[in-house]
Amino acid sequence: MRSRADAQYEPKGGDADPPTQRSFESVTDRCAPKSGSMAEALGESAMRGPRSSAAPPSLEGTVPEARGHALRERGNMLLRRNDCASAARDYDEALALFRAAGDPLGQAQVLMDRGALRLREGVPVQAVRDYDEALALFQAAGDRAGEGDALRARGFARAEEGDLGGAVCDYDLAIQLFLQLGDREPLKPRADARKAPADSDGPGTLEQPRARPHGASHGRALKSRGDLRVRLRNLPGAARDYSTALALFQGAGDRSGQASVLKARGDMRLGQDNVTGAARDYDWALTLYQATEDHLGHASVLKARGDLRTRQGDLAGAERDYDQALELYTTTRDLLGQAAVLKARGDLRSQQEDLVDAVRDYDRALALFRSGFERRGQAATLKARGDLRRAQFELVAELVSVAAADASDLEDALSDYDQALALFEVLEDGAGQAGVLRARGDLARIQGDLGAALALYLGAKRLLEVAGNAPELSALLAEIARLHALAGRAAEARSAAEQSLARADRATSPECRELAEAVLSGRITASQEEGATRDSRVPSTPKRYERERY
Repeated sequence: MRSRADAQYEPKGGDADPPTQRSFESVTDRCAPKSGSMAEALGESAMRGPRSSAAPPSLEGTVPEARGHALRERGNMLLRRNDCASAARDYDEALALFRAAGDPLGQAQVLMDRGALRLREGVPVQAVRDYDEALALFQAAGDRAGEGDALRARGFARAEEGDLGGAVCDYDLAIQLFLQLGDREPLKPRADARKAPADSDGPGTLEQPRARPHGASHGRALKSRGDLRVRLRNLPGAARDYSTALALFQGAGDRSGQASVLKARGDMRLGQDNVTGAARDYDWALTLYQATEDHLGHASVLKARGDLRTRQGDLAGAERDYDQALELYTTTRDLLGQAAVLKARGDLRSQQEDLVDAVRDYDRALALFRSGFERRGQAATLKARGDLRRAQFELVAELVSVAAADASDLEDALSDYDQALALFEVLEDGAGQAGVLRARGDLARIQGDLGAALALYLGAKRLLEVAGNAPELSALLAEIARLHALAGRAAEARSAAEQSLARADRATSPECRELAEAVLSGRITASQEEGATRDSRVPSTPKRYERERY
């Protein structure tokens, strides 16, 4: 099962939200995506549509009445091209024009788009403010469908900032509102429609009320709530939301919406080890995204299927999926999508022991995550690169000796771990911190510093207990048991091994169980201590953990 850190930065599909600081939590939790896709959750115009390489249109000579709409459309184009600064300027100017004209719906629509921009920039607090204002404007104008969209978008933003209770409330209100509206509602005449002449017997040019489907909006609200329920581990509730959303999207003829639900349900099923169901959902989603020529959605599912194939051991198939996904993300200039695929391909190449190409992929991924200000992706990539460098050091240390190992590998690994730990602390990601501390503990054990290793393991243990990650905690307890055994503390070793087996579940690796059982059977003793002499070339323990050494 992937770590929480790995799953959190996965990009969402084209109908899904562009990646944000915290919208990458998947169900494997970690994956906890945290929130689902942005375009689904935030509305369509700003996030959907091709990423054109042409220059944005000039608005010179545009009449004032049309300038606000034109600025909004140009802002949406710029946002799709990741030019956030220029998009923000257009949105601000459009908002000022709509305010001067007293157009509440024009203001609300721009605020919705600017909220999506705020999320892209990683500032959900400001996005919530924009959605609050948009919601009030929609309510004042009597636009109930707009009100539902604003509630859904605000729920997404609240989830991004960690207000899960507020997010649940907003999603529930949005869903209830769409239920009240039904799937179809008469549209009011357009604001710019001309009235019939007073002496005319007919309707003149007055636009007749038409039917407006709300199934797709209702489906997006349910899909967003399903994503949140995955994060909250309410998987039966999430499955119900996804099934209902899928039916609504099918009824509305929204193939991109169907595909986004299938991708999310596939992620959930993969997190439940339902590989067959996940593969079926991914294949169906791929067919729909290809039919709609949604390159971003197509790329996101290829990346997910690559992850699945990696788990199945089909490394060649996984690499093909990653290569195709990378090509699509590059074509659409989605930097964070490219970064996520490069990180995954680096993991794959690390498994294949293609260390040079793995490091190259990690380096490229890290540069892209940094350019997109995606801290969670940076942290996960630094951790993975640190693991690779640590593995190189440990291989020589175990086959020859610690003294013979290359100190530069050790220094580089420690540097990566320190940077990753600092980022995970800022993000308040306990599982991510625990993963780094455990890796540092493993390295300290190889160096022969059992005291430092124990301090690091205990720090990781506390974080995993809070996070409630049973498989990771079981594996860590097995390592703690081995450490006590190596130090000659038989009672402590037995206690930790028993706790490890007690917390094991189906996600616990066979190696973890074997290690705990080896400790209990007395096959690991102090005479087998690794790293007879401590390598003092590089400190093995961060200063704040020194006081916890036994």
